[in-house]
Amino acid sequence: MTRLHFSRVAMGGALLAAVAAAPVAASANDAVANFYGNKTITVVVGSGMGGSYGLYGQMTAQHLGRHIPGNPKMVVQSMPGGGGMKALSYVYNAAPKDGSFIIGGHQEVLQETVLNPNIKFDVRKFQWLGRYMDVDYLGFASGQSGVKTLEDARKRQVVSGATGARATNAMASLAFNRFAGTNIKVVPGYKSTGEMFVAMERNEIEFITATWVVIKALHTPKIQSGQLVPIFALSLERVPDYPNVPAITEFGNDAAEKKFLKFWAAGGMIGRSVFAPPGVPADRMDALRTAFDTMVKSPDFLKDAEKRKASLNPMGGKELEAKIAEVMNLTEDDVQSARKIYGELLKSASAK
Repeated sequence: MTRLHFSRVAMGGALLAAVAAAPVAASANDAVANFYGNKTITVVVGSGMGGSYGLYGQMTAQHLGRHIPGNPKMVVQSMPGGGGMKALSYVYNAAPKDGSFIIGGHQEVLQETVLNPNIKFDVRKFQWLGRYMDVDYLGFASGQSGVKTLEDARKRQVVSGATGARATNAMASLAFNRFAGTNIKVVPGYKSTGEMFVAMERNEIEFITATWVVIKALHTPKIQSGQLVPIFALSLERVPDYPNVPAITEFGNDAAEKKFLKFWAAGGMIGRSVFAPPGVPADRMDALRTAFDTMVKSPDFLKDAEKRKASLNPMGGKELEAKIAEVMNLTEDDVQSARKIYGELLKSASAK
């Protein structure tokens, strides 16, 4: 009898605790709904609307609001300038910190925090709703070049196209030259990745670095036929589709270089994400994160993504924040060393 009596007391206590907690959760939800019920959320995009940042920004504005308590209206504001830095600085420093402004910000937010001493934001203090898609870069050799592996790219000079001397599609090759011993000559000046592919078909160049999202969407048949051969990945880890292709983080001659490569490659992990400025109240951030997680699984959103050919590999905001914090675990000496290494890479880019 004693054991039965104890079980009833325990069950009763648990039930009372659950009942007591329910009004607290409901109250928090009501407070968020009351705030957002007459609000418009602005989704800032740090570029024009024609690219992938614009695409995911439009999808955020179209779908996220219906999953937020209060169902706020949502609009997109394009704010190009400084390679996305103008928008990031605005949202971090000037935009309201009440949950009414969020940003589909550029993935360089992490690198700029470390490498640019004049930047006016800190990637660690943004609050992350979640990620739509990681955006890593892969380097591909032409099938006609005979370059099949990274070792082949060490044995002779390989000519690569690039959109600019300091563009990622140039800097990736220069980084592999320095840290992995490849011999890739970068020829900048192409207007787009598409123009570089035309140049490859004309045998003007034999190597291209581009985002895996673009390559996968447009050029999978060329990979399958051997016309394009993956050689390296500018990524934190090896790309799952190509487990035999080395990632940049596998290289580095000492601890300082390895730390540099880890955070420099982490921009791909951020990819196309949505985040808020520091200072947004916790209950609203919880609601925004829950809304994002619900949205990316919803049938309407998935149907729209398929229609728009928008690639998806979602990650929740809390998980993304934790990964960013891990990568950004840098001392002041680490930061100064990273800036020195990056400066040397930039000099090598200018010398090409």
